[in-house]
Amino acid sequence: MQGDLRDKIKAATEESGITRPDFIALLQLIDQHYDKMEATITQSLQTQTQTPIEAIFDSVTDALLSVGDDGVIRNCNKVCARYFGRPRQELIGSSLNTILPDLRDQSLSEFLSPFVSNLEDTNLELMSGEVTAMSAEGNEFHAQLNASVIDSVAGDVFVISLRDVSDRIKAEIALRENEERYRALVENAPEAIIVFDVDNNHFTDANDKACSLFNLSRARLLTVGPEAISPKTQPDGTPSFGVRRGYVDAALDGDHPTFEWTHKDSNGRRIACEVRFSRLPSDDRRLIRVSITDIEERKRNEALAHAQNKILEMIAASTPHDRTMRAICHFAETIGAGFKAAIMHLDVMNQTLSVEQAPSLPDAFKLCLVFVKVDPESLTCGAAVYHTQDRITTNISTDQGWQDTHKLAAEHDIQSAWSFLVYGAAGRVIGTLDVYLDEARAPNTDELDKLSRMARLAGIAIKRQLDEDRLRTSEARYRGLFENVVDGVYIASRGGDIITANPALVEMLGFDSVEDLKAAGQTTALYVNPIDRERVFARLEAQGYVKNFEYRLRCKDGKEIVVLENSRAIHDEANRIVAHEGTITDITERKRAETRVFEEKERAQVTLQSIGDGVITTDADGNVDYINPVAQDLTGWDMRSARGTHVTELMMIVNEHTRATCENPVLRCLKEGRVITLPENSVLITKNGEEVPIQDSAAPIRDRIGNIIGAVMIFHDVSKESRLFRQLSYQASHDTLTGLINRREFENRLAAAIDKISDNNEDTHALLYVDLDQFKVVNDTFGHTAGDALLRQLSESIQTNIRSSDVLARLGGDEFGILLERCSQERAVEVAEAIRGAIEGYRFEWKDSFTTVRCSIGVVLVTSENADVAGLMSSADVACYSAKDMGRNQVHFYRDSDASLRHEEMKWVSRITSAVEEDRLELFFQPIIGIGKENGQRRGHYELLLRMRDENGELVGPNQFIPAAERYNLMSTLDRWVIHEALSELADRSADGKARYTLAINLSGTSLSEDRFLEFVIAELEKQKLPQGAICFEITETAAISNLARVVHFMQALKKLGCKFSLDDFGSGLSSFTYLKNLPVDYLKIDGHFISNVAEDSVDESMVKAIHEVGSAMGIETIAERVETRKVLEKLGSLGVEFAQGYYIARPASVAPFEPWADDESAKRLA
Repeated sequence: MQGDLRDKIKAATEESGITRPDFIALLQLIDQHYDKMEATITQSLQTQTQTPIEAIFDSVTDALLSVGDDGVIRNCNKVCARYFGRPRQELIGSSLNTILPDLRDQSLSEFLSPFVSNLEDTNLELMSGEVTAMSAEGNEFHAQLNASVIDSVAGDVFVISLRDVSDRIKAEIALRENEERYRALVENAPEAIIVFDVDNNHFTDANDKACSLFNLSRARLLTVGPEAISPKTQPDGTPSFGVRRGYVDAALDGDHPTFEWTHKDSNGRRIACEVRFSRLPSDDRRLIRVSITDIEERKRNEALAHAQNKILEMIAASTPHDRTMRAICHFAETIGAGFKAAIMHLDVMNQTLSVEQAPSLPDAFKLCLVFVKVDPESLTCGAAVYHTQDRITTNISTDQGWQDTHKLAAEHDIQSAWSFLVYGAAGRVIGTLDVYLDEARAPNTDELDKLSRMARLAGIAIKRQLDEDRLRTSEARYRGLFENVVDGVYIASRGGDIITANPALVEMLGFDSVEDLKAAGQTTALYVNPIDRERVFARLEAQGYVKNFEYRLRCKDGKEIVVLENSRAIHDEANRIVAHEGTITDITERKRAETRVFEEKERAQVTLQSIGDGVITTDADGNVDYINPVAQDLTGWDMRSARGTHVTELMMIVNEHTRATCENPVLRCLKEGRVITLPENSVLITKNGEEVPIQDSAAPIRDRIGNIIGAVMIFHDVSKESRLFRQLSYQASHDTLTGLINRREFENRLAAAIDKISDNNEDTHALLYVDLDQFKVVNDTFGHTAGDALLRQLSESIQTNIRSSDVLARLGGDEFGILLERCSQERAVEVAEAIRGAIEGYRFEWKDSFTTVRCSIGVVLVTSENADVAGLMSSADVACYSAKDMGRNQVHFYRDSDASLRHEEMKWVSRITSAVEEDRLELFFQPIIGIGKENGQRRGHYELLLRMRDENGELVGPNQFIPAAERYNLMSTLDRWVIHEALSELADRSADGKARYTLAINLSGTSLSEDRFLEFVIAELEKQKLPQGAICFEITETAAISNLARVVHFMQALKKLGCKFSLDDFGSGLSSFTYLKNLPVDYLKIDGHFISNVAEDSVDESMVKAIHEVGSAMGIETIAERVETRKVLEKLGSLGVEFAQGYYIARPASVAPFEPWADDESAKRLA
């Protein structure tokens, strides 16, 4: 040790006045140690050989190194080799930063400065710190380093001491983690935890849960003891303190006592708790860890469970219902402070609630709870039942439902109301459990749960009461059933004595009373055949029951009846039959009916053998079990080979046009369980390969309980009908005079041609409208027969001037339409001129005379931009009109300016609009009567017809303003006016739900195409609330077919509201039969074109007959319009047409004197 250091230590010692010999000795030892260390280090530096001091260094547990100021290790002990995993010789001479990586590029003196101790300093605390050391393998570890500096000739030498402290650091980290974990466990524990110092009687630690439980801060809690958090007495009346209970002593002895204790918080609120003591280890104090669990909720649940059990016991013991209800109210009121409970009963019929029990509510307040309406704006309980969910009114004074009652509630300090639904069987609401409070608040989750459970208990109790009532009713009903059942019921002894019998059996057997029956003796005498009784008892002994045993009984008067018995044996304890009971059904009439059914079945079999339609029946798998002679002839199969064969082998059905195989209707019928009909154009392939057009339908055969047990298919040869249909279809699309297609078909062809160029802006078609000039002169001069001949000849002449691919049609009268496909404007005008010239040069000879005729032709170019059939036809008509206006015998190509020619027609637009605004529209009506006795007594049926008064009050016919209204889209306005007037002023309002007469209203195609028109009609119908069948809407066939999907939807929507539908002008279009099955109509109004000549024209007669038959097959009645002679009326009656309308029956008349049909003069005239 340096001299000045010794002097400083000596001076410090003397100055301190310490005279203790052990301290002086310690200083001397240190002095000697440093003297030896100095000498050893100096000698080591000089000799670099093993010395005794090195042996000392090697024996110490720390790693010692001497390092020059250049950072090179000069010497080290053996511990260094162990620490760093390198031999001592390898360490000596290496750089210090290889084992101390923190050194990096710092100077050694700068790096060691924080750890260097001055050896001459008298302070015994050596400077040290922790650094990171690294072994040869690259493993880092923590080391505690201290160093000292020694002056030498070669420069400063640093003596470094290193100690591996990795284990210590790990232990410290583990200790900190354990402490943090323990603190976290304590702080996050679900229970309150307090550390109690027994000797000082106060708390030394507490978690946040304890602070929250007792409503005290941690600082405040650690200044008090158990007395501050406990009431003076416990619930059992004993003092909280002063009584030795032994819990503390048991905990100090190592036990863990657990007990219930009532604590209190800083507000004095008592808290039921469960407490557990555990001693904590401590050297100088007696500490107890106190775990406190709030069991208030558990106590309430236990009380609630007790209440539930008590109520269930009362229900099980059949305690009087009112006592049970009062008990439920009482237990509900214990759930919270200030609760007043009421149980309300629901009157389902009147939809009202009334108080069943409310023991704590004032009588004056109960009065407002009598007959509470089930309504969304009612009191809380009424609104809860209406919405079928629990309802909470937190503040009665502001609730809309309590508006008329909140003052009464306030008088009785009732501020909030909670209503919980009470459910009975099948989840039906049968009442409510209501709770009224003296504070305005909502229930918490706990209260909601417990009150809901109370409501369920109330439901159980009420359901039990209802069940008992039903049981008593059921017992009375079954007693009545026994007394009043139609079947005989009896109990008889083993020997055959009647024990009891119901009145039905007494009456069945012709006795006066049960006693009279008993007096007749044993049942043996009642059996016509005694063997039957033996059979009954044989089955009872063998099976214990008899089921559907049929035999005959003899009545008191000797009459025999056939009965069916079902009975069972009654056994004693030894399993011996002592009696039997059962029912006896008189089936005498049923047996007679079965005989009649058998006879009828035989007659049906004969009928099937002789019927004109083919009939095939199958089982549930589709195997044939019967085929009648007609079916045998049509299919080529006989009965023997057909029976058991699958129906698909007998009936191979294909489409006549596509040749695609049709699904067999029998299989579809069996699969779908409904009547199936074959599609049109179906052909049957017979066994011999022949083809027979057929129509058929297949229907399921069901047993008594509705199970499908087979199917029946009825079909017939429709070859004749097919030919007639084709003929009718041809007539519907062609002009009968010229053989050309008619206007309807022409417009279809035009629409198809338009579709071809819809996506092509270059291709064009041409439409020619040909109108003969002064054709009326020919008719007037030569007669209509000559006019017809001229039309036929001219149509042939026109045909020669157009291509075979072009379309020529007679549009009506003396008008023709020509469609030139893929034709330019120039070519179209050339063709038109050629036709005009050909007609002009044609010489028509008739008998001994001749004449010439000319024509006017309008030409319109059809492009993708004007692709509208109606618009094109109108434009062609305007062009033709312009040609006539130019002097006739002209060809005129349509220009937009031509529309001005129709300006006069447009004047009707303003006139119609003015008539609507000035209420100058007027309704007329025309009766529709039933034909024949069967239909003559039907209810009245009237068609409403629209008329208009002009500015001078003169009547304007519909043919004057209706075309303009249709052309300029005014029909919807007119239809709306008619519907409103008819429904509000004229329609029947019978109170019994069935109309006494029907009003028929015509609807235009324009209205049906309008999106909001259906909404308007529905609104008017719902407003008027008319009976079923009061209104019938008439829709023309053309309007229906042109927008089929919309019209079907329109019909279906209004039929649900009781409206009927009539298809007007039926037969005027090509698609009548095709689309009829898709339209849900009630009536077919046959086009007047067929009616006017039906008595003379066989074709018209066939058409009318076919329409009637189609309608009858579909359940649709037919109406003939334009009936103008008695002969026509009688002819219609012979054809089966149900109704007629026309001038012969009655002309249209104003609705001003409108009266029911029975008073109409025309009815009297036709009676």
